[in-house]
This record gives sequence, structure tokens and C-alpha cells, in this order.
Amino acid sequence: MLGKTVVLTLAIFLLETAWALAGSVSGIVVDDKGHPLSDVHVEVVYQTFNADPLMGYGQSIKSETQTAQDGRYDIDTTRLPPGEYSAHAYQIVMNGGRETHVDAVGGDLSTFAGNADTIRNFVVGIVEHSDDMPYGNAGIFVVNNAIMDYTDLSETEITLVHIETGTVYVRTVRPTGEGLAITGIPFGKYRASARLAERPMQIALWGPGESDVFASSIEHVFTMGFSGNQNRLSLSLDAKD
Repeated sequence: MLGKTVVLTLAIFLLETAWALAGSVSGIVVDDKGHPLSDVHVEVVYQTFNADPLMGYGQSIKSETQTAQDGRYDIDTTRLPPGEYSAHAYQIVMNGGRETHVDAVGGDLSTFAGNADTIRNFVVGIVEHSDDMPYGNAGIFVVNNAIMDYTDLSETEITLVHIETGTVYVRTVRPTGEGLAITGIPFGKYRASARLAERPMQIALWGPGESDVFASSIEHVFTMGFSGNQNRLSLSLDAKD
């Protein structure tokens, strides 16, 4: 009788323990028009170790899946260690012949317990900048003065015309950790020009191997840039074509 009581007690304990550790994260990922997106990567990451490789100390504790055709996903967190987790989503796109992660925007960025049933929904779209994405999630254009040109560029207006679609982006530069820049520009081939106080500027690409010839506008396939997703433009009020 004692043996049966012990077995029964152990079974109840194990059931209670399994219930206490059971958890999941689920939701849906859509584009900026509300259409569901398949094959978007969603990760649940343990907050103690939230970097992918930890320099020589192993990898982060996480679980990952991809969205189905209806944009939905479900991640079982039962086998993950107890603790606080965060969820994020990203879409892999080809950019300049390389894979690039485009981060999705989460409606709820708060952490959650691994043994809870949690819902996290995401939207995949271009973000210019936000508190969580200070550089946005697409192309970054940094402006520099041409050599020996000391013009204040802080009010410079950059116009980018997408060659294939005709979409026009007009942005005024803003200060960032990289310098004066515009952010959140979809990658592609553009015609770029610049103005300062209604005066057209001369523009050239800046970077290793780029021509230093200035013109009123330039056409270029702005993909990864020479530094990650960063492209640099050199500007002058006085340079000649």
C-alpha cells in the first residue's frame, strides 16, 4: 500500500511539474497592408543570453520557427529553461547578393515567462526609425562634406527616385551616431540628388573605389553599401559637373 501511495504521489508531482513548465508563444505575421506572410522567422530568446553567438561562451538559449502560409506560428517553450523570454521576427531577403535580415515590428515588446501561453504578433514593413530601431530596418544614407568643403549640411534634403518603380523618397537628414543621415530606404537602384536651402547641390558616391566626380544627380544600385547596409554620399555646393 505504501508503495502505491509513493507512486501515486510521484505521478501527481510529475504532472504538476509538467504543467508548471508548459508554455508556448504563438501569433501571426503580416505585411504593412495586413496580408499574412509565410516563411518569416520568429525567435523566442532567453533574456540572460540574448545574442546569437556569445564570443567563445556558447550560444544563446532560444527556439525558432517559421510562419506557415497563413502567417501563423506556434513555438513550444516547454523544454526551455524557466525564466524570462522575448520574441522577435525577421524576414530574410537577398540584398546585393547577400542575405539580409529585415526586422519586423512587434506590437508588444515586453518580456514574458517561458511557462506562460503568450501571444506576440508582428508586422513586416520598412521602418524609417523608432525608439527600438534608431536606424530603421533598411538602407542608411550618410552624407559627408566634400574635401575642403565646410558647408553646414544639417538641413540638407535628399531626393531618391527608384528607377524601376518611380517611387520618390524626399527626406531631410537628421543627426545619428553615424553622422547626418536618412534611414529606412528600401534597397534598389535610385537616382539621387540633394538640395540645401532650395539650392541644388553637387553629389558623388563616397567610399573605397568610388569615383570622386561630382554631378547634379547620380544613379546607383544602393544595396549593401561598403559598410553593412550603409551608403555614403559626398556633397558640395561648389563642386562642378
